[in-house]
Amino acid sequence: MHSITNTYDVVVIGAGHAGTEAALAAARMGARTLILTPNLDRVGFMPCNPSIGGPAKSQIVAEVDALGGAMAEVADATALQARMLNTSKGPAVQAIRLQCDKSLYAIAMKERVELQPNLDLVQDEAIGIALTTGARPQVAGVTLRHGGQIACSTIVVTAGTFLRARMVSGESSHAGGRAGDANDQQLSASLADIGLRLKRFKTGTPPRLDARSLDVSVCELQPGDEPPRWISRNGAKGGIDQISLPSADSGIFSEPVWLGGRWQVPCYQTATNEAAHEIIRANLHRAPMYNGSIEGTGPRYCPSIEDKVGRFADKTSHPIFIEPEGWRSHEVYVQGLSTSLPADVQHDVVRCVRGMENARITRYGYAVEYDALDATELLQTLETRKVEGLFMAGQVNGTSGYEEAAGQGLVAGANATARSLGTPELILSRTDSYIGVMIDDLTSQQFSEPYRMLTSRAEYRLILRSDTADARLAERAHAAGLISEARAHTVATEQQTIASIQSELGSIWLGDNPRHAAALQAEGVAPANRSLTALDVARRPHTSLEAVLRALQTLEMWKGEIPAGITLERTQIAITYGAFIDKEEREAERHRRAAEDRLDPEMDYTLVRGLRIEAQQRLNANKPLTVGQAQRTPGVTPGDISALLVHLSVARATR
Repeated sequence: MHSITNTYDVVVIGAGHAGTEAALAAARMGARTLILTPNLDRVGFMPCNPSIGGPAKSQIVAEVDALGGAMAEVADATALQARMLNTSKGPAVQAIRLQCDKSLYAIAMKERVELQPNLDLVQDEAIGIALTTGARPQVAGVTLRHGGQIACSTIVVTAGTFLRARMVSGESSHAGGRAGDANDQQLSASLADIGLRLKRFKTGTPPRLDARSLDVSVCELQPGDEPPRWISRNGAKGGIDQISLPSADSGIFSEPVWLGGRWQVPCYQTATNEAAHEIIRANLHRAPMYNGSIEGTGPRYCPSIEDKVGRFADKTSHPIFIEPEGWRSHEVYVQGLSTSLPADVQHDVVRCVRGMENARITRYGYAVEYDALDATELLQTLETRKVEGLFMAGQVNGTSGYEEAAGQGLVAGANATARSLGTPELILSRTDSYIGVMIDDLTSQQFSEPYRMLTSRAEYRLILRSDTADARLAERAHAAGLISEARAHTVATEQQTIASIQSELGSIWLGDNPRHAAALQAEGVAPANRSLTALDVARRPHTSLEAVLRALQTLEMWKGEIPAGITLERTQIAITYGAFIDKEEREAERHRRAAEDRLDPEMDYTLVRGLRIEAQQRLNANKPLTVGQAQRTPGVTPGDISALLVHLSVARATR
């Protein structure tokens, strides 16, 4: 570790998924960076689900990776299982999900932080933020519980669920951000003193069970995938070595199999039933979220089991997934059974579930209620509007999920560095990334519940696929100092190769003749029944690009090499969905250009048809000068912007 100084460019408060990415990004960009955590054994810790990825989330992780972040590589290295989800659907919604060894993940992430130049990691607690005076005060430093005053240019707060947090289970309630860790009272008070609007949210976790007490023979087996599944660029190119421990000598995860280039263990699926639901319904009066013990709002898209039973009375069952927590652990994570019911009720509910009739609970589920920032207090850089140099990222901004936190952390760390060093900001938009969609949503809309990224939130999800993250973001990442010139050059070369293949295929013609037909049929490709370009042939449904290229080689019409790996995969997608991708890119470009449109500073927004009343009021108050500024106005939604664009178009047509 570098020697500790008392002056930094960037201080990051918190070392979870947002904090580690913020600190690593700042340090990569050349900022003198300090990351603070009250517990060095919790760096990069997974307090809830031991997995990374899934729908919309693996896209965010791929973007973090494209911007030089660590999450994807650490998840790839510590994965116990890898699966592609939504394989029956198109590439826009397909997503890799990695089940990780939670202890190894934290160890590997902490090592990344410890080895990063320009970055100091210290166990201490931030108890106050020092500001200059003025109309818009600036960050001057941070006060530590043990280390005293630290001077800094910028601060990134990634306090997770710890601000004024309390844990609730049944009739029991006590202060804490998660089991075994204290909450944070003083930092929350300091933020409130600044005048930042805070709101009360809730999250929860399921019970953990002893795997040896389960009968998985009556559950549905969910093995890992045979095809290689990697979220990180380095992993897809064969540059990640799996970090693992010898598996346990006994138990349901004791026999890993070699699949997809790594050792993997299975998960299992079961379900609740009417007997379990009856127990829950009979005890709803003891559930904190129903009896008034919890004020905060929980996540709509990851509800507790009591919430699901209460809201979906017509459902006779809800899926439950049995997932490993580590190579040597006999504990299992029970996905789908998040609860804050009393311990005796949890015991009875668990034992009603198929395969869990004799289950032994090792840790009971509980809810966490905590303070979160109203994220409309933030600019798109994730800097607070009220205080210059103060940035917020992660679950403290009212989001849920490790992946959402990592994406915010990286952007906040990059922009804190830009503020400190006087370099250009990194602002991601809805048209270039899922991270941009998330930040735009958070800073422009009021959310009354924890925010979760969904593919449906992204208007341009076909061009925001995981496999395009490098192409979309590498140039900007290099310009910001987040990735090396060599990596940016390699990505640019890959894109040139993909474009070149498509161009050359478009110039090769295949006709309805025996010679062409024989070569195509030999590779399992239907022959052309009329004159078609090779690009048209490759674009047909269920047609393999590799097979078409082999046929062209046989016909001596293809002189180049046949691409392999991710280049072949990405070229195949670009060709198959080319027309749809082109249409979406044109629409995204129209959206980007529209953001630069000038607005009349005297415009009366009450005259804009289709604009919500809140948007009318906010735009009339702020009087934005461009459509882009209107987009970033808190309380103005993408639907409002669409109405505004229609209004501008009609106004121009009638001039």
